Amino acid sequence: MPGFAVGDRVYVPCTLISALKNRGTSLYKTKISSITANSAKVELPGGGVSASIGVSRLHSDVGILIINIGDFVSEASLLDPLSKSVLQFCRLLVPDDQVASVKIRSVAELKAYWGKNHKAYTHIVLVGHGDKDGLGFGVDGDVDLPTLDKTFKNRGAKPKSFISLCCKTGYADFGREFSQFTICKSLAAPFHSVHGATASQFCQTMLTWMLLEGRTTKVAFKSVRDSVPGAVSFRLWQNGTMSVGN
Repeated sequence: MPGFAVGDRVYVPCTLISALKNRGTSLYKTKISSITANSAKVELPGGGVSASIGVSRLHSDVGILIINIGDFVSEASLLDPLSKSVLQFCRLLVPDDQVASVKIRSVAELKAYWGKNHKAYTHIVLVGHGDKDGLGFGVDGDVDLPTLDKTFKNRGAKPKSFISLCCKTGYADFGREFSQFTICKSLAAPFHSVHGATASQFCQTMLTWMLLEGRTTKVAFKSVRDSVPGAVSFRLWQNGTMSVGN
């Protein structure tokens, strides 16, 4: 978890503080007023101070990027509706300037966008077609993991939390290697083929637990698997190890 200090700007889930529960957004940007090893108090509107909050439930920064990897074939019927459903939900979670969706069909497009914008995002949602050894791009065809690693690698980039809605990317061959990319903090991904409706619900519920409820990635993932139909096929990979899954 981030090393916080007094005066740091953080995002706190509004559900954790009764004075913030009626706000229109899920997160409140504020400053830490005092801190211990495991908890902190934050400044509230009007000059008040909150009760103690576990530091694991605070966010140093929040930005969500949805990457729609087009294939020219299933875009209109699957990929675009899936991306739009996740985007509209994310707009209910965070302000518009903290969420974006980009559609790409080639590695060159992804590399160009990523190089200019990666600093703005902490959570990445991958929408597209996958297999246990790579992702499918409309222009480049099947792209392997070493190429993806090079594409996402950027000097000084902070590790991101990835949610892949691409089929079979939860396989060990994909998940183990991808989760060891320097850019990857964690990867939640389906082991089997996954229906678009299940994928959308999984992603929305995962982000709700992580951002709205302020849960750790592992706790959030377990909660999603217990509540979303079909989510049992998803696995959570961290640092080359499957931390949750069958």
